[in-house]
Amino acid sequence: MNKSMAKKEEEPRSVRGLLTEMKNTSDWMMDLARASLLFEDRELAERVRELELKMDKLMYKIRAVAVLAARNAEEARKIAGVLQIASAAEALSNSTGDMVDLVLRGMETHPVVKKAILRCEERISKVTVGEGSALLHKKLEELELPSRIGVRILAVRREREWHVPPSPDTELREGDLLVVRGPEGGISVLQRLSGFKKSQTEGKERPSKLERELAQMYDLSSMMVDLAYSSVLLNSKELAEEVRKLEERFDKLNYRMWLETLRTGREEQDLKKLNSLLQVVKCLEKISDAADTIADVVLRGEEMHPVFAEALSRADEQVARFRVEGGSRLEGRSLGQLNLETSVGVDVMVIERGKKYLLEPGVKKKLKAGDWLVVRGTYRALKRFGEMCKAEKAFAPEQEVPPSPAPASGPPVS
Repeated sequence: MNKSMAKKEEEPRSVRGLLTEMKNTSDWMMDLARASLLFEDRELAERVRELELKMDKLMYKIRAVAVLAARNAEEARKIAGVLQIASAAEALSNSTGDMVDLVLRGMETHPVVKKAILRCEERISKVTVGEGSALLHKKLEELELPSRIGVRILAVRREREWHVPPSPDTELREGDLLVVRGPEGGISVLQRLSGFKKSQTEGKERPSKLERELAQMYDLSSMMVDLAYSSVLLNSKELAEEVRKLEERFDKLNYRMWLETLRTGREEQDLKKLNSLLQVVKCLEKISDAADTIADVVLRGEEMHPVFAEALSRADEQVARFRVEGGSRLEGRSLGQLNLETSVGVDVMVIERGKKYLLEPGVKKKLKAGDWLVVRGTYRALKRFGEMCKAEKAFAPEQEVPPSPAPASGPPVS
């Protein structure tokens, strides 16, 4: 192979690698920003700022490489869509950077912000590895927590040093402090494994209107980002349209939030704290706008360069679409009974039933044969879930079940 041909083959892979790194980095930043606000941790906030600088460098590189990868007018149009999505990812990172700026400037986080974070569907928590813990001397890649119980370790603090993000070969030791994100059930499992006694709870008191609405804004913005990337990966205008509907819902919620905050301001004694609440709301609005920008590429009918789908398929958290077959383990069972987040490590974001799209399906929602499920999880978790969607009678017990295909040109499982 001559040098020019080798260079042409290398360029798209470079774009793919940069896109994957951008997606992973922006995901880490969104989670770490929440953690730094919840715990008012300056060191975590500084790590988010470092990741923001990394995103700036990645964006510069991707612009340069994308220009080289576009060899004709047709490819240039496809690359334009990739750049629009990359710019949206950069906007996501800038918004999270603005969030942690509150911590870095020494502004006390408003209690409403903390309580809202604790009420989000995806919880943030601290877990300490105790003496005799089942986690001791286990590497993160060996534990496979995201694939098994849906819990992601965002950071590890050992003595006075933070490891953000922790590498897969990080071996846990007694006294390690873990900052984690995941479903409540999965975090409870991790707490039992660590010997950790829960010290921070939501509280028994009834949430205020501000707390409820801010928690909804957090959940909505996160869902919009996931669905926006899903719409691109699956080339689904229907999902992109759902993102736009959620954007309209978010805008109404945003208006109510500002109005209620201004009303509360009459009785608020500490205006600096109130300002921190408004800054968080403003940042969440920017995140929702970025998600809408990603979905816009699909709604305009832009054909994406194939490197983008490949990049998403190599991200830490992936999205895939599966059909529930008759006779499968899922048919006729509710999401609450299946407890997929904790038992398999996947999150069902959307149920497609006929021409209807059921967003944020509740625990009582039963799955039917023919349902299409848009789910999020690691590659290993998605592969296991794909087998669960198949009819159990499809394979004899003694037969080896052939591996299902990767969600979208994903790497082989090692």
